[in-house]
Amino acid sequence: MEITILLDHDLAGNSIFIEQGLKETGWDQLIQFHFNRLRDYGLPADLPDQEIWRFAQTHRLLLITNNRNSEDETSLQATIRRENTLDSLPIVTVSDKDALIQTEYRQRVAHSLAGIIIDLENYLGAGRLFVP
Repeated sequence: MEITILLDHDLAGNSIFIEQGLKETGWDQLIQFHFNRLRDYGLPADLPDQEIWRFAQTHRLLLITNNRNSEDETSLQATIRRENTLDSLPIVTVSDKDALIQTEYRQRVAHSLAGIIIDLENYLGAGRLFVP
């Protein structure tokens, strides 16, 4: 199994911990993870959340974000409420990105993320999923 994950700009610096968690738990042996950043697609770091969501959906990328709560019209949550469909990929949100440095936490994130990916069809249309 193979999946491309789009890291939101808030998590780009923490991807090493997510990757480490996937290796520590052995999920990297079962699932090929490709982590890309906005800049890998030529997108600016300050791209509005609604445009990031639309890009991820159009290109069928699993978007992973940090837990943030902005409620303006272009926020991720407002975009999900307005544009999510039954076929939309879920947005995976790391509940506490600063805790990714802790071995137990990042391994729990890895297990949760792998579980979502393995069962992705059942999560279509779910909107936002928090890990761990």
